[in-house]
Amino acid sequence: MADEIDEQVPRGVTVSRRHGAPPWQVDAGELPSLHVVVEGFFRLVHGEQRVLELAPGDVVLVGAGPPGAAPREPRLRCLPPPPGARAPQAELLSARYAGVPAELPGSVVHLPAAEVRRSAGLSAIVNLLRAALADPGAGQEALARSLLPPLLAYTLHCHRRAHAGAGTVDRRIARALQLMQAKPTERWTVAALASAAGLSRAAFARRFLAEQGVPPLRHLTAVRMQRAARRLVESDDSLAAIAAEVGYDSEFAFSRAFKRHTGEAPGAFRRRCRVEGGSFGPPIVCAAA
Repeated sequence: MADEIDEQVPRGVTVSRRHGAPPWQVDAGELPSLHVVVEGFFRLVHGEQRVLELAPGDVVLVGAGPPGAAPREPRLRCLPPPPGARAPQAELLSARYAGVPAELPGSVVHLPAAEVRRSAGLSAIVNLLRAALADPGAGQEALARSLLPPLLAYTLHCHRRAHAGAGTVDRRIARALQLMQAKPTERWTVAALASAAGLSRAAFARRFLAEQGVPPLRHLTAVRMQRAARRLVESDDSLAAIAAEVGYDSEFAFSRAFKRHTGEAPGAFRRRCRVEGGSFGPPIVCAAA
């Protein structure tokens, strides 16, 4: 069942990080592409026609509609900052996909920074992706590529939620989400979460994926990694204490899981974020490179 559910999540093709002083531009390309503005100001253009203005923290998915609906040759232009804005450098994370669900309206899905921050899952994935791409060491690209399916899934989920309204969320799935947030140290299984939600395991797994865009335990991992990264940056607690706080039996198990999901050991992540002056808590996608 787990393999069957994972196969329903779209897969990424390529991922890249572009940064530097403006102006510069990135071609969105023929394949559907997803872009995260980490820092700087961007404009999505079609030819010379202005399509969309983007600010730090925004996420945009281009070419998401039915075949032929996307603008031809769309580009993202990195613009000089507005008067008074502090953005001497710009940074853009870009991913390309072999395809995305065709039922989305239009060819551009835009999530403003405020909407991104409202989704703990999407915020966590964006930060994990950025950490994986920050160091071009061996294996980092593979780590980054592994984050592309949940990045797209969370983006599509946030888009649907913003248009459908919060009232459409299944209360039973909401119950499971609350439990994962409130008790990340619990040894949750899909069966245990399904029981707490009052659904069968199979029905819960299908409904959770449909509503949240990722399988239940993948969402739980994102919750744990988000909390762990925040504690690493904002506290002086030991790795063992943080490991216990996010549901790991040992510092070793936590360190291995954290490095697998971010590409960095917890201690290295803590040192880098403090040197750079970044913050892992909200607002999420706004720290300088």
